Amino acid sequence: MSVIQVEKALHDFAVKQMGSAIVLKGEWGTGKTYLWNSVITKHRSSFARNNYSYVSLFGINSLADLKRSIFENSVPSKKAGDVTTKDSVIANLKKLDFSDGAGWLKRNFGHGRGVKIPFVGSLGSVIDSVQYSLVADTIICIDDFERRGNSLSARDVLGLVSNLIESKDCSVILVLNEGSLEKNDEFFTFSEKVFDYEVTFSPSVQESVKLVFDSAGDDRKGVAENAIKLNINNIRLLKKIALFAGVLDGALKNAHSRVIQQAHSTLPLAVLAVYGRDKSKVDVDFILAYQGSLFSYMPDDPNASADELESKRIEKEKSVYLDEYGFGKCDEFDVAIINLIKKGYADEDALGLLVNALENKIRHDADIALLGLAWDLFHSSFDNNEAEVFGAFEQAISKALQCFTLNDLDSVASIYYELGREELINSVIDDYCSNTLPVSGVREKDEVYPWPRNSYLAMRLDEYFASLAVKGDLSDLVLAVVKGSGFPDGDFRRGIAQKGDNEFYEYFGSLNSKDFTRHARALLKCGEVRSVEKDITDDFRSIFMKTYGALLKLSELTPLNRVRMSKFKGYEKLYAQVEEELRLQQNQPE
Repeated sequence: MSVIQVEKALHDFAVKQMGSAIVLKGEWGTGKTYLWNSVITKHRSSFARNNYSYVSLFGINSLADLKRSIFENSVPSKKAGDVTTKDSVIANLKKLDFSDGAGWLKRNFGHGRGVKIPFVGSLGSVIDSVQYSLVADTIICIDDFERRGNSLSARDVLGLVSNLIESKDCSVILVLNEGSLEKNDEFFTFSEKVFDYEVTFSPSVQESVKLVFDSAGDDRKGVAENAIKLNINNIRLLKKIALFAGVLDGALKNAHSRVIQQAHSTLPLAVLAVYGRDKSKVDVDFILAYQGSLFSYMPDDPNASADELESKRIEKEKSVYLDEYGFGKCDEFDVAIINLIKKGYADEDALGLLVNALENKIRHDADIALLGLAWDLFHSSFDNNEAEVFGAFEQAISKALQCFTLNDLDSVASIYYELGREELINSVIDDYCSNTLPVSGVREKDEVYPWPRNSYLAMRLDEYFASLAVKGDLSDLVLAVVKGSGFPDGDFRRGIAQKGDNEFYEYFGSLNSKDFTRHARALLKCGEVRSVEKDITDDFRSIFMKTYGALLKLSELTPLNRVRMSKFKGYEKLYAQVEEELRLQQNQPE
């Protein structure tokens, strides 16, 4: 049944004067309770019953507990759907009338005194009976039937429903997840005798999205359209999307339209990946690492194993899925949104980072939109329009090269190289590395991810990072390291590593100071440093080898020097080990 038909059926049930019992069933997450609550909000003023009670069977283990819960959660129909509060519980308990216990009532329900709910001792069963006797003329919603406690049988629940209808002038709606019960569950044995009819709720994706987003108007139009595009009909996921969209509203206020469009595209994709489990065709790690589908379409390696081919097939399927959805690649703004969703909440720091990312994105988009138009032209057809496509790329390069990321430049370079325009793009890469990179703040290789696939850009990056090395005499550089109790930054590390063997030999050969040992050990400790970044490890290893090599060479000059070298013998084993590693590395075929 459609949402409109189900809503009408639920409305008709709620406004009936005669007692009846129905089942509202459907698959998990389709929004059965959500729809029922919307019916309550819209139509509670016309309910046939004076009272309303909502009860979840989750964790309820006895019939007495269920009866008590129905009583405690009862509210006037005009308040149906409101959260049961302490005040409503107290109001219900005050309905209890013990003629012989006026003093007890005063003590426990008097003004200005804390309420003591007497569900213990010998009075418990008496009070339970009195409470249940007061339940009448009530619409009762029983939810989470399949999650009831082990000690509460289906027979007990359905027997109570029957009693509520026949003896208490009540109407009962039971919300049931279809397929959640075993085939031999007692529910199926007794349900036909208890319930008048069943209402099946199986909304389409469009109906589910409308149910959650329709009231928000145009502000959620983009998010809703993308949720439909992703085929999301799970109400819980849609509500999470709506929740996070609300969190983003403040940050997106007055933002560039392209930024809002990207946020409302990434948001439902990320929620589905993080919370959708098997409903999502891509995992969140794949999205975070995604930089476009070009690599996925490269020809298969004829020497690839079956596992490698299968891995590439899966990767290609995920890439096609993201391409068809319209997700080109994951940038810093997408990462900020995904991290917000993974955390499940927003704090001031997270929102601050997100706002900064948005502002950067807005400034970037003003010029970089030209590159987006060029890519749109490239992807939009199979026309013979090479001149037009490259004209668009050249316009973007001439106007907005300073706004390109390294990933942007790498992607553009791949097209130029594929079509034999290497010289043109190489000159652009030279310009970028000479003028844009130095002011970008990028100082270490580990800040570049992923590393460019284009070989010329990779080479120019290597040259750029090498050029960052601090210039000057080795003695000045070592003194800065010793005074700072370590390398102040990567530029000093590069500067010392680039010095030759002879410079190390001459430095230690001419060093005549009481701090000789301190200086030597500061550089020898570099041999113990390891980093996840190969270039950093190589630099430290080079400094160590040159230092120990110079000291070893100096120790061979005189017998006295050989004795002096004994204080550095602890590094002898490490020196031999690194020396062997370098020898093996040099002998490896390229």
